[in-house]
Amino acid sequence: MTALEQRQDFALNQYAKGLLKPFKGKGEILRFRDELDAECRRLWQEAADFANHYNRTVVQAGLWLKPHNNSGGRVRAVQWRDKAQTQMGRRLLEAVLQYGDVSVGMKRQLVEIETERAIFNAKIAAATRQVDRLNRLLNDLDEVEAMV
Repeated sequence: MTALEQRQDFALNQYAKGLLKPFKGKGEILRFRDELDAECRRLWQEAADFANHYNRTVVQAGLWLKPHNNSGGRVRAVQWRDKAQTQMGRRLLEAVLQYGDVSVGMKRQLVEIETERAIFNAKIAAATRQVDRLNRLLNDLDEVEAMV
C-alpha cells in the first residue's frame, strides 16, 4: 500500500487532498482555493497575536516584532524591527545575538522565537502562493472555456 493509499489522519489533510490528489473539476479547485483563502484570513490575525505575545520578551533586547505587509498580500509576515521602528530585518536579530549585551538565556529565547517566526512565515508563504497559483489556474480555465 502506498503512502497516498493509506488513511491520512493528520492536521493538514484538507490541504494534502488538494496538493497530492488530482482535482476532478473546477468546483474542487474553487473549494480548495476558498479553504486556503479562509486560512490566510485567519493567519492575518495570528500574525498580530504572534507579535504581541513575543514583544514582551524581545523588547528587553531592544527588538520588536511586527506584522509587515510589503506587497498588499493576503497575510502579513512577521518581521524583526528595532525598538524605534525605523529599521527592519533579521540582521537586527543577528546583531543582538552577536554583539548585544544580553544574557545567554535571552539569546536562547531569541533563537527559539526566530525559529517559530521563520516557520510561521513559511506557512504564510505556502498558503498565499498556493492561492495565487489556484487563481491563475482558474483564470486560465475561464480563458479556455471562453474559446468554445
